[in-house]
Amino acid sequence: MTMIRALEEHRHLIFTLSVHDFRSQYLGSVLGFFWSLIKPLVLIGVYALVFSWVVTPTTSGQGKPVNFGLYIFAGMLPWLAIQESLQRGTTVFVDQSHLIRHHAIPLYLIPFHIVLSATVSEIMALIVFLLIKGLIDQNITSYCVLIMALIPIQIIFCYGMALMVATLTVFLRDFSHLTTTILFVWFFTSPIVFPLESLPAYLQRIIWFNPLTGLIEIYRDLLLVGRLPAVPAVASFLFFTVLSMVVGLSFYYKSRKEIVDWV
Repeated sequence: MTMIRALEEHRHLIFTLSVHDFRSQYLGSVLGFFWSLIKPLVLIGVYALVFSWVVTPTTSGQGKPVNFGLYIFAGMLPWLAIQESLQRGTTVFVDQSHLIRHHAIPLYLIPFHIVLSATVSEIMALIVFLLIKGLIDQNITSYCVLIMALIPIQIIFCYGMALMVATLTVFLRDFSHLTTTILFVWFFTSPIVFPLESLPAYLQRIIWFNPLTGLIEIYRDLLLVGRLPAVPAVASFLFFTVLSMVVGLSFYYKSRKEIVDWV
């Protein structure tokens, strides 16, 4: 309840920080916020082009062929928000040291604006995905709307992870570089550029220990297949969301008294 009350009291500051963070990424550029649409399109296009040569095109849960570019795009959507939240979240306490020293804001709220900014970027990419999907197969179902119910849970997941890495980086500055390496490995061990069904049975069981597996499966069920996500996928992601918050808050509360001195 304390955290919810703090969010309510400081909602205007968090909103202002989120807007400023999103706008500052494209400040001074000719295309401005359109880069938030161009960058994921280029990235996904490259991955689709490269991996379509080495991965057999997949089918939906209904046995229908799925455009491989859209398949990767759907898996990349949550990854874009998670990657940005963690990559930029590592140094958020250090970058906002002036805010920490001069404003009476609970420290645990500071990573929140990074997560919100990353989520806005993902929503922009989601709009592009729906436009492209409409042009390719003209089959956008009502299940796509349920993504908006999933995003708040995803924000909580990203926030717990961002709070953890932000706290660790205060005391170990090399952790920001380590996070980049971890994200690289995490990407290629997640079912983003390959179908889960293409793995041997024993690897399919192992990959469910990856927090992203359930989330990606939910995205693809809603956006590509047009059906409610499977219960195991939902249960898996909810579990890892709770775990993320527990771990993130544990790291923070054990170190919160020293953070101000170290930044």
